[in-house]
Amino acid sequence: MAVWNPQGVTIPDTPAPQLTLNNGLKIPILGLGTWQAKPGEVGRAVEDALDIGYRHLDCALLYDNEAEIGEAIKKKIAQGVITRKDLFITSKLPPAANDPASVRGTVEISLKALKIQYIDLYLIHCPVSIRKEEWQKLESAERFAKPAHPAQYFNDVDPLTVWKEMENLVDDGLVKSIGLSNFSIPQIQRILDHGRIKPANLQVECHAHFPQDDIWAFCRKNSIILSAYAPIGSPARFGSAGSPGDLLKEPQLTVIGKKHRKTPAQVLLRWLIERDIVALPKSTHQNRLRENFEIFDFKLSQEEMQIINSLQEHGRRLFDFEMWKDAPNYPF
Repeated sequence: MAVWNPQGVTIPDTPAPQLTLNNGLKIPILGLGTWQAKPGEVGRAVEDALDIGYRHLDCALLYDNEAEIGEAIKKKIAQGVITRKDLFITSKLPPAANDPASVRGTVEISLKALKIQYIDLYLIHCPVSIRKEEWQKLESAERFAKPAHPAQYFNDVDPLTVWKEMENLVDDGLVKSIGLSNFSIPQIQRILDHGRIKPANLQVECHAHFPQDDIWAFCRKNSIILSAYAPIGSPARFGSAGSPGDLLKEPQLTVIGKKHRKTPAQVLLRWLIERDIVALPKSTHQNRLRENFEIFDFKLSQEEMQIINSLQEHGRRLFDFEMWKDAPNYPF
């Protein structure tokens, strides 16, 4: 059971299980996603998550909320709920900093915002490079629209040159592990062939409608831990009532969930962790945060795993970054 510290704050004693990265460091198999977590909400969500037992926070400079997350971390350390060593914090190099000269200055911005001395896992957010001056001209909502003039908007930067600067961050102790996000298999293979430090992690969209079997097998072969964003199929994209394509509405998940007294979302998260895939669900609601964490007290049978495997719809990618399709190094 949970314990209480002198300040009366609950300290959970059941953190999520961990996987071992290829450098020997540990990563919790369940983390809190923070994309689209709004200012004024994300800090409270992080505090709630840490109280519940989460120790893995998936952040990114691109999400524009790291400062508020940093305040929440500082508060929970002060309360004695956590120490820095208890946490596994991921951040990411944004597309507008995807050039060798920008890597160190950008990670330092995240370190300052998060109020920490090192980042546990630092990812290249995607292989696309955007000119910083063009990015800064745009309002937040405009940054994810198709650019009118791709040739002046995108940079042609070799991700391998960026990777070499990421390796220097490890050497200097600013980050513990480095990895990739939204890269294709050939792009990852090039890093493996020519990099000095092997990617420890690959973060991609992954859920039962889009299980990424090829890339999962590739990662297993190369001892790269796979992490899943949109692990329950990003239900917000389909509206509160659901619609065709909403993964949570698949009737098989309801049947399986009733057997285990679990929700469809819990079943989907359990399906991922039983494949040794790190799940990164996002929520700012305390009850859902707790629900997402309560997935370690049941197991799916082989038959249930196969039923969920059968839900895949080939090509059912929700996040295709279509607006950046004209960029050099577009991954899909």
